[in-house]
Amino acid sequence: MPTTSLPDALIISLFWVFAALCCGFAAITGGKTGRAGAAMIMAASVASAVAGEFGSWAQTHIPVMAIDLFLLLGFYWLALHSQSFWPIWATGFHLISVTSHLAIFFSEGVQQMLYYGFGAFWSLPVMLTMVIGIALDRARFPVEP
Repeated sequence: MPTTSLPDALIISLFWVFAALCCGFAAITGGKTGRAGAAMIMAASVASAVAGEFGSWAQTHIPVMAIDLFLLLGFYWLALHSQSFWPIWATGFHLISVTSHLAIFFSEGVQQMLYYGFGAFWSLPVMLTMVIGIALDRARFPVEP
């Protein structure tokens, strides 16, 4: 991750609180699909935070891109094997994040924080989609093991 200032550190802290709340909700109320999605998101978030410390954000960050590709495959698998619709939306939003890595291959002089922020931004709609989808699923189908 690029050098962080105090406002950046606050944003990163808020991300982790948001992720914990969303994934906690999913793990508790989302059934098998929610638990799988929450586990994938938290594992990828932690792995990306660790991998982000190594390498440079001045060009495509290969370790983080690999983690994002595995998460994309996980969401795709979840979308194929779930009766819920939220994994389809999560897959689509995360595909945009993966595309940001590919776009850097064809760009020169991209600011590090812009690249880092663009990729990280799309995790928010993924988590919101998961929470809203689980809430809607619970309204339609009150019990899922």
